[in-house]
Parts: sequence; C-alpha cells; structure tokens
Amino acid sequence: MKPRDFLLIIKKGENEAVEFKEHFCDEVIETLTAMANSTGGRVYLGISDAGKLIGTQLGKESIQKWLNEIKHKTDFKIIPDIEEIKIKTKTIIVFSIPEYPSKPISFRGRYYKRVGSSNHLLTIEEISDIYLKARNRSWDMFIDEKASLNDLDFDKVNKLIDKINEKRDIKIAKDPLAFLRKYDLIFGEEITNAAILLFSKKPLFYCEIQIGLFQNDTTIKKSVTIKTDLLSEVELVMDFIMSHITKEYIITGKPERDERWQYPLSAVREFVVNAIIHRDYRSGVHSQFRVYQNKLIIWNIGKLPANISIEDLYTGSEKSTPRNLKIAEIFKEVGLIEKYGSGVKRAIDEILAYNLPRPEIKEVSGGIDVNIFGENILEKTVEKTVEKTVEKTVEKIFHLLQKNPTITQEELSIKTSLSRRGIEWNLKMLKDKGRIKRIGPDKGGSWKVLKK
Repeated sequence: MKPRDFLLIIKKGENEAVEFKEHFCDEVIETLTAMANSTGGRVYLGISDAGKLIGTQLGKESIQKWLNEIKHKTDFKIIPDIEEIKIKTKTIIVFSIPEYPSKPISFRGRYYKRVGSSNHLLTIEEISDIYLKARNRSWDMFIDEKASLNDLDFDKVNKLIDKINEKRDIKIAKDPLAFLRKYDLIFGEEITNAAILLFSKKPLFYCEIQIGLFQNDTTIKKSVTIKTDLLSEVELVMDFIMSHITKEYIITGKPERDERWQYPLSAVREFVVNAIIHRDYRSGVHSQFRVYQNKLIIWNIGKLPANISIEDLYTGSEKSTPRNLKIAEIFKEVGLIEKYGSGVKRAIDEILAYNLPRPEIKEVSGGIDVNIFGENILEKTVEKTVEKTVEKTVEKIFHLLQKNPTITQEELSIKTSLSRRGIEWNLKMLKDKGRIKRIGPDKGGSWKVLKK
C-alpha cells in the first residue's frame, strides 16, 4: 500500500471495512470475525479511534504470536493477511480479511457482523441464515422430520404440473412423485419443508395469514384467517383484496367499457407473492394484510438480508436472494415471479404509472411493512361511474361450485365476502331447490351440481 493511499484511508475514517486500533487486543479479533461474516475488511494497528497516527512496537515474535492467537480464538479458524507499513517513522500493521465462504465465524463462541463502523452480535436467526446462505441452501430445502408422503396432496401437485405445462413447450410428465424428486422436494420418502408448504393436505399454523377489511386502524369490518398451501394463499389473498377494492367502468365510446381497478392488480399481486416467498416460516408469526378504503398494508415477518437495503428495493437491486430458495424456484416455474430482485421495482413503477403515490416500504417489528396508497373515491370531486361487479350472491356461489366441486366454505367466504353463516344459508337454498348435492362428509367431500 502506498503511503498516500494509506493517509487517504485515515482521513475517511472508520467504516464497514475499516477499523483503527491503537494496539493488539481481543477487539481486533472480534472485528476480524465480524468482517469475515460480512463483506471483509481491514484492521489498522497503531492508529487511534480519532485517526491519529501512533504506531506500534513489534517484537521478534509479535506477528506470529498474534496470528496464533487469532487462529485459536476463532472457529472456523481464520488467518488474516498481515502487511507492515512505515509512515513518518511510525510502524502500522494492517490485518486484511476477506468475506469467508465457510461461515459464520465465531470469536470465543460468539458471532458478530459488521454494521457501519461497529460490531453487532448476531441473533440465532441471523446465524442460521448466514450458515444456510454460505452453503447456497435455505430452510425450506431441509427435511421435515415429522412429515411423510401421506401429508401431501397429490391433486395439488398435479394441478401445479398442469400450470407449469401451460408455459412450456416440452411438457413435464404428470407423475407427482417424479415431479417432487425432479425439483428436490422429496428425497426417497423424506419430505422437505418446501413440499409441505406447497402441497400439505392439512392447514398449517405457520403459514397463517390474517387478512381484514378495516374501516380505520381500530375498527375491523371483516376478518379472515387463511391457513393453506402457499400457491392457494396467493389466490385467496387476491380474491379478498379484489372483493373489497373499487373498480371503475370508464365510458370511452368503444363497444366495450374500460375497467380500472383502484390499484394495478399485477403490482398488488407482486407484493403479495413477495410476502409469501420471503416470509420467515420458522418464526410461527402470521402475516397481516389490511385493506382500507384508500390503502393496502402488507406486513410480513422476516428482516431484509444484510446485503440489501430498503433503497435497493426501490432501485431494483439484483443482489436480492429469496429467503426460501426452493419455494421461489417453484413460483418462478409457474410464472408467479420472473427473476429475483427486480419484481418490487417493476411493481413500484407500475403503481407510479397508475398515477398513485410511491408505496412506502419500511422495516417494522422484525418484518417488512408495505403501504400501497390509492385514491379515496369519497373525496373525488369529479363525478365518475363507479360500480362493483354485480352478480347475485347465490348465482356466484353456484358458479364457484361448478368450477371447483371441492371448494371449502372458508374459500367461498373469501371469494364472496359473506360470513360463514351467510355461506351456509345460500348453500341450503341451492340444496333446497335441488340444484346441488353434497357427496361425502363435510371434510373431504365434494359438491355435485345437478342442474342450472
């Protein structure tokens, strides 16, 4: 290192990759492990915190002794490069450490990361995330020891294969087990967390989404709990949102009327999909979706990775890596995402092009909070023709049963915005008129449509 370059580093001061120490101590080793767990960096020995050149005294075995101490106090063992620099008769020692491929690195059994010019203790979740990321793995790729093939709904697997084949020239064979093996969702009879999240027969508490229609922050007009497979959750959340936002029919002089939803639906779907893919399912904390008259709020547990900021989301950084790699791969195959890192930026651009304010994204309570703002139609002064999709509820339910004979009352409630009692009343009306018949038990049975 040239003296001029070195003096420039001192002038700029400490940062994520630069630390000054007056003498060798445990703090030097702690900082080296924090840098190895982050993006690498250098510790300069013989400089005060204020950037004053002090120098250091070297004994005959000093450097070798320091290297041995670093090696024995860290795990995995780290060995930094050491450079000796002479500046104005002062001796400065520079310890250089790269980002380590095998991490996290501990110092005396504790794990640190570099944040700005400080070292911060890693949480258990952060330690786990760093370990998995360093091995190009994620939690959803690991085996669920309590699960078996009997826990998977193979009809759901077949439906997914059909969706994927719609977009492929070379079709995937409709063989559920072969599909699950091909995508490493099962290994023999061992089931991954991803397979359970995508194809579980039973409701999963750690997939729970609470979605509600809010009059204000304290008044809930309607609330629904969703606990099903992740692909179905996307559709159920979108059904609820679309049932409670406005749609305008704009008269343009064309034979058909133009439709304009309160928000661009593809952008909303992008945020919904992102929340489901990036959720930290280890936490057991449910996601929250709120529909207000003039805004949507999506809160999802799981912090941003250390290498990405909120600003990166706005600018479309390509550094983003999905928290759940296997789930993201399946969502990509079915066309719900295109490529990692650009979807949020694309959704924001679409919202801005819709003449709506820029969404607000922030970290709140250990998760990501997204606010999508719309126009308040009650405050508009320009008269517009605004109407919701008009269809008799009983006919809507009848058509839903025609389309999906195994649809549940919970799903009907979400799609129609009716209470459970309202669904039961309409189903009874259809049965009394001889239009439908229940085949099998309430759970596991299906509906038979008898006549129009």
